[in-house]
Amino acid sequence: MSEGHRLILMIDAERHGSVTLTVDHRIVVGRSDPAEPPVETLGLDLAPYGGERSGVSRVHAALFSDVDGIYVEDLESTSGTFLNGLRLLPSRPYRLRGGDELELGRARVTVRL
Repeated sequence: MSEGHRLILMIDAERHGSVTLTVDHRIVVGRSDPAEPPVETLGLDLAPYGGERSGVSRVHAALFSDVDGIYVEDLESTSGTFLNGLRLLPSRPYRLRGGDELELGRARVTVRL
């Protein structure tokens, strides 16, 4: 297994700032909900960044890496995942590149590699 790729996600940059991740395994992106049991597989919780208000599903998307780079996959989210304005098909990996714009529901995320 590779040692992973470093990824910086600028989350609605003017309001929320950034999150730095090392993607060396599958990271589930979604949001917690205090009224529901926790999602044990959740690796990046967007609830503190307005995830519920932005339409982020509890289990929304996954980030993972291989030797070629970092990929995103929509996990059949309710409000969809978009890459540079194009809606992703669920359960299909899409390669991320620096400067890409992800939308998880209405949460805008800029990718920095």
